[in-house]
Amino acid sequence: MSRSRWPHAFFASAAFYAMVGVSWGLAMGMTKNHATYSAHAHLNLLGWLSLAMMGTFYATLGQDVSNKVKAANFVISNLGVLLMIPGLFMYLGQAGPSAVFEPMIAAGSLLVVLGFFVFGVTAIRGLFHVLAKTA
Repeated sequence: MSRSRWPHAFFASAAFYAMVGVSWGLAMGMTKNHATYSAHAHLNLLGWLSLAMMGTFYATLGQDVSNKVKAANFVISNLGVLLMIPGLFMYLGQAGPSAVFEPMIAAGSLLVVLGFFVFGVTAIRGLFHVLAKTA
């Protein structure tokens, strides 16, 4: 089986979110304005850590997962982060009308949850597949 590009895509997006996250943290520290720390934490957890973990799974244990599933997981998870985090930033920083940030937070949150379900079902199916082979 040829190597998939999807683990690299997960790692690249995770690295991007990590760079944004540490820059955001630095800016909060320098300005002593921590109003948006919750959105910053969500970016680091959902963008950096979660996508890096998904990439690690697909690079190691999930090599046999179809590229369509990996692509769906990547797109859904990234769209979730890209909608949810700016929405949280606007909400917490009181920057922008609620008619803008509320739908962003709602849609982004649903996409993040869906991305985790795609990943979770994929990982659990992989476990059952391995257990069936070893039984």
